[in-house]
Amino acid sequence: MQAQPSYFDRIFNSPRSFWTLFLVSLLLLSLPFLFAWLDGYLPIFVESGQWRTVLSPTAIALYIWYISPLMSRAGASVIRALRPLIEMDDDQFDARIAAAEKINPRHELAAIAVGLLFALLALYSSQFDQGYPWTMSYWFITTCLMYAILAWTIFIAISSTRVNAALHRLTMHFDILDPQPFEAVGRQSLLLALVFIGGITVSLVFTYQPAQLSSFEFWISNLLLVVFTVAIFFISMRPTHLILAQEKKKRLDPLTKRINATCETLETRLESGEQPGDLPAQISALVLYEQRLQSARTWPYNIIILRTLFVSVFIPLISVLARLVFDLLFP
Repeated sequence: MQAQPSYFDRIFNSPRSFWTLFLVSLLLLSLPFLFAWLDGYLPIFVESGQWRTVLSPTAIALYIWYISPLMSRAGASVIRALRPLIEMDDDQFDARIAAAEKINPRHELAAIAVGLLFALLALYSSQFDQGYPWTMSYWFITTCLMYAILAWTIFIAISSTRVNAALHRLTMHFDILDPQPFEAVGRQSLLLALVFIGGITVSLVFTYQPAQLSSFEFWISNLLLVVFTVAIFFISMRPTHLILAQEKKKRLDPLTKRINATCETLETRLESGEQPGDLPAQISALVLYEQRLQSARTWPYNIIILRTLFVSVFIPLISVLARLVFDLLFP
């Protein structure tokens, strides 16, 4: 049993060839230059850098179009990785997942409407030369589409967390010393963080101005975005962390009590002059096992995932420096 694909999946996650993506992207990115030519101010449009502002909404919308299938595949990989840990009939499992994946089309339309409302507010407060009707129309339409797609994407991303929540509510049988099945959740969280970082980078590439380097608000706002991205990384893994931490505590508590009881028995024997027997060996083995449990990870990421996240948070800064160098070389 499979859930009916959402409108978002039908539009953004349907399989498409490379040439389809390439040609559509080329057409959308070329249109503003054609419209600027029709408006008779193509040289000014290029030399003044207005093309970056006009292309920014299109670039962000295309970016979402490109990365959406990756997010969909990451969610599917989490289901595949955790399925062997759940003892449940396939039909029942599929029904649970289908129920969690189901999205009300009206809610999707409401998210799009909210995005369009924000777009109108942003356009109302912005300034753009009204003397260029073709370019102005393109910028107006693409800005509305970008805000609508952004709001739609955020809604879908929030809704997709219900699948992970449904999986974690099911009874799982796993070994805390072998967290590898849960690393799929860590990779999904990393991809989600990278998606946000990529969006920030695309926005900076098209909207950054050299004067912003001396702006305190510019650095604070981008620092907050990076902090928000890292927070998303950990928040999206928190349900898995709670399950792993609970299992670790469940294994450690009785083991610690057993070690304490064995130590008390050994101490009693020594005080009464009896032979310790094999108690020291038992205690040593139990302590080693306890150390293994204590070192068990309760967050579903490994060193590679953490290193990738750490490096990626510098990508927006690198993009700003690259733009600065480019502007210096080609003023």
